[in-house]
Amino acid sequence: MKKLIIVAGMIILAACGAVKQKSVTPEENPGQRTPAPGVHQGQPAPKSVANGDQLTRESGVTQDQLILATLWYQKSAEMRALYYQCFRNAERALAENLQMSGRTMAQVEAAAAEKRTGEGPKKPPAVVLDIDETLLDNSPFQGWQVIEDKAFNNRDWTRWVELARARPLPGAVEFTRYADSLGVELFYVSNRTVAEMAPTVKNLAAYGFADADSTHMFFKETTSSKVERRALIEKDYEIILLVGDNLADQSAVYEKRGDDLGFGAVDADRRLFGTKYIVLPNPMYGTWLSELLKMAGGKTEREKLLKMLETF
Repeated sequence: MKKLIIVAGMIILAACGAVKQKSVTPEENPGQRTPAPGVHQGQPAPKSVANGDQLTRESGVTQDQLILATLWYQKSAEMRALYYQCFRNAERALAENLQMSGRTMAQVEAAAAEKRTGEGPKKPPAVVLDIDETLLDNSPFQGWQVIEDKAFNNRDWTRWVELARARPLPGAVEFTRYADSLGVELFYVSNRTVAEMAPTVKNLAAYGFADADSTHMFFKETTSSKVERRALIEKDYEIILLVGDNLADQSAVYEKRGDDLGFGAVDADRRLFGTKYIVLPNPMYGTWLSELLKMAGGKTEREKLLKMLETF
């Protein structure tokens, strides 16, 4: 009888321990995944629940899909080489475009000073640049998303922007100074919000980017499309080069990719790449990923991405 009582007591203690352990694990939430990671569209953050000294997140939320992409961006020499290569090509393309337009340095400077409206002499030349993952490296924010299992949300993104700590990408500062030395105006067209302009200007200016002031910033107000903002610039300037990590930074054609994911449009524009369009690598987020997830079937993000893989 005593043995039975002892065994029963041990079972009860074990059961209590299991219940206590279960109470501090993340809540079960099968089949729930966040939409396109890192795409700055204001996705909700995963829910958190307080449990005494424990703070746990829903177990269905993970940003593991960002690990390899973020590590490649932060740790690969190939990434640095590609950025140097892209900005070297941008310098060459800019010089060639100025030469092809028949502008002398004196004409460029005179046109820039007068800000021609298009009647008579040519408008002064301009370069349009994106900011994030084009000029500034935000991969520490993506790294934080992975460690914290946080989907993109505007509140956390703004916290990062306000730190003004994003480092310049290889070759970026030098390119803007080169363009400025040729008398070319630089405009920063970004989907950062107008409210984020002040810390962004501070961040760019601290590293010596040319034309890093509010008059050269065209930030998001109501729409992510950059078409209208580019049109405002074109009223007074001729855009001779566009630089960005997302094809939509170059043309509205790429805002909706279609069933072929934009391959046909790229093929049609192939002569513009390296001449008028300079595209930089970004495997972490972008229209390429959000469009892919729209097309793919599956309940979770992982299921969708796996179904889009090509295998042998």
